[in-house]
Amino acid sequence: MQHPSLDTLATRLAAHLDCTQDVACRQIMRAMAETGQPLAPVHLARRLQISQENLVAHLVRVPDTEFDVQGNIVGWGITLLPTQHQFLLPERPLFTWFAFDTVLFPPLLQVEAHVQSVCSATGHPITFVATPEGIRDLLPMTSVLSLILPAERCDCVRGTFCEQSLFFQTEEVASPWMALHPEAMLLSVEEAAALGQITALRWPR
Repeated sequence: MQHPSLDTLATRLAAHLDCTQDVACRQIMRAMAETGQPLAPVHLARRLQISQENLVAHLVRVPDTEFDVQGNIVGWGITLLPTQHQFLLPERPLFTWFAFDTVLFPPLLQVEAHVQSVCSATGHPITFVATPEGIRDLLPMTSVLSLILPAERCDCVRGTFCEQSLFFQTEEVASPWMALHPEAMLLSVEEAAALGQITALRWPR
């Protein structure tokens, strides 16, 4: 598949998705991966070593943060709320917002996850194991992932970037969607995993 080099793509992702590098977002993702439980804002404030007032002001600038009815945080990137992308850690049934998350978060958070998703064209299952080193056990092996890079810095990734990253069983079944989104590119899932590794190295720990 023709697209810019993975190194170029990783540089552009790291430059444009500022909110994904946000320290609060990273701590929310880590908490979801570590506990699989809602995160009370007071506990997030403790993790960040800031006051709850400062945390509230900070989260206003991170508009995609998900909360439950009790006001606990239940997701950012990794979420407790069901999506079509299941991200299964040992004893922790989690989800991710979009397809590329499933291969970005294992190297970013140093976790291994069993991914269960679906082809956006056919509804048929796509499964694999995502690790910090790459993927294995991909079925079907022809699966691809769509990606549209933001044209400029983006504070609200879910509505602009995430929703355009989808799984497809083959390049052929992705063709109608690609025809409607000429700015998109297709990566094999292996290429996407390699891009996730490179991108994770670009972001502060």
